[in-house]
Amino acid sequence: MNWKQLKDFCNSLPESELEKKVILWREDEAITDIDAEQLDEDQYIDERDSDNGCFPKSEAESQIKMDPEEFPRGLEQFIKVYDKGHPILREDF
Repeated sequence: MNWKQLKDFCNSLPESELEKKVILWREDEAITDIDAEQLDEDQYIDERDSDNGCFPKSEAESQIKMDPEEFPRGLEQFIKVYDKGHPILREDF
């Protein structure tokens, strides 16, 4: 789903549904504490281990400074996966 599709869906809802809590339905749980926001920074993954999830550019740069031998190619060793400003829905823990 993209943001246009989500907007179209929301616009098609009856007014009575718009004040209800948003629910992300998963196989084994319903997530109800959801926030909508835009990313503050570009988000990256480590090209060697993408299973560790993504993290902001500032964190990647911090890792490079703390252990330059681990990251000899610097930021080029990371893959940008989301741009700053990208809209997201996030679970509010």
